[in-house]
Amino acid sequence: AAGGFRDFTRIASSDPVMWRDICLYNREALLGAMDNYQNDLAELRSAIEASDAAALQSIFFRAKAARDQFVNGENGDDE
Repeated sequence: AAGGFRDFTRIASSDPVMWRDICLYNREALLGAMDNYQNDLAELRSAIEASDAAALQSIFFRAKAARDQFVNGENGDDE
């Protein structure tokens, strides 16, 4: 798990000025993505709180499909 955490947090050690500029330049896209992420987290929290196995399974199937699509280059981008 330590290696995964290190990889996942690698961008935190990047130049703060660069990330500031990236956030400001991509403000609208980031705000939209953050809204979607908050909604997804709320859905996950609700399913966990309710012990809703079917909802949890659906959430994780969708997450797996989205990642598989991204990794396999099926997101409409060439790279």
